[in-house]
Amino acid sequence: MIFCHPEPSIKKPRILPVFMPFAGCKTRCVYCSQTAQTGTAESQLENIYISLQQLLEKAEEGSGYEVAFYGGTFTALPFEWQKRFVALAGAHRSTGKVTAVRCSTRPDALDEKQLLVLQKSGLQTVELGVQCYNNTVLQNSKRGYTEEMIVSACNIVRKVGLNLGIQLLPGLPGMDEKIFQNDIEKTCALAPDIVRLYPCLVFKNTVLASWYSQGKYIPWTLEATVNSLGAGLLKLWQHDIRVIRIGVAQEDGLTECLLAGPFHSAMGNMVRSQALRCLLIEKMQKLNKPFSRLFLPQRYQGELWGYKGTHKEFWKEQGMLPENVLTWSFPFFQMD
Repeated sequence: MIFCHPEPSIKKPRILPVFMPFAGCKTRCVYCSQTAQTGTAESQLENIYISLQQLLEKAEEGSGYEVAFYGGTFTALPFEWQKRFVALAGAHRSTGKVTAVRCSTRPDALDEKQLLVLQKSGLQTVELGVQCYNNTVLQNSKRGYTEEMIVSACNIVRKVGLNLGIQLLPGLPGMDEKIFQNDIEKTCALAPDIVRLYPCLVFKNTVLASWYSQGKYIPWTLEATVNSLGAGLLKLWQHDIRVIRIGVAQEDGLTECLLAGPFHSAMGNMVRSQALRCLLIEKMQKLNKPFSRLFLPQRYQGELWGYKGTHKEFWKEQGMLPENVLTWSFPFFQMD
């Protein structure tokens, strides 16, 4: 049996992140601690604008940055500020300093006419903090919108002609692994261009931290998170959806603010490894027998055995020993 790895090819843009903690946010979700996650304190919009202006002026021509507005609810800012930020970035497209602009926002904070204006100024991608589609989980997390509003927001982004990104937050209060897999199915049906997977963590000074201390919230274990995200990641790949982030980035100060939850510096590698394991199990089931030999592209050798050899014992139980695994330069797998 010969097959390819299902992950879509990814051309990674050169991102210039602009962090706007809580900017435009009308409420604070139970898990939210953006200062910890971005490593940036709250700033006035004018200061953020001036800082970006200075960065772009100093950038070399042809730098090819994609300016990305993260951390707040960008499309809930006063519209004049939205236009100013996008226009500032868009003004540097002629020199090649900037190639595109993206922003993150909430599904209930979109206006089609305003998006059209921003699109003409250079906005290319809108990432929606969907987090979950289950209405009970959304209510538990105080997100303030429903699944119907999520679908409507995704349709608006598509209608305007922008790239669509979806962010999911597995492990929210009231969510189990079945609900998360259902979220994956619904995401696949919406066919976004990109997805981010951020397992829910408990940070200091959040509502979730209070619930955790009272025993009202129990975060997912690392093992359950990796297993569930691995299965979900494979489904997204198989629907030709690029996953550009797995797990929260380890910014300065994050670990000091983290109380609990499935955080690991190698989360991405662990989840990708689990996804590969799920893929190979699928292929074994189609063969209806354990495979005697496996030829795999060299780049996947580490993911096959797992982080620090986590999967070695499993593959040994399947009758696959290291000597039965051969690496080669071809971009496809072969099972015998």
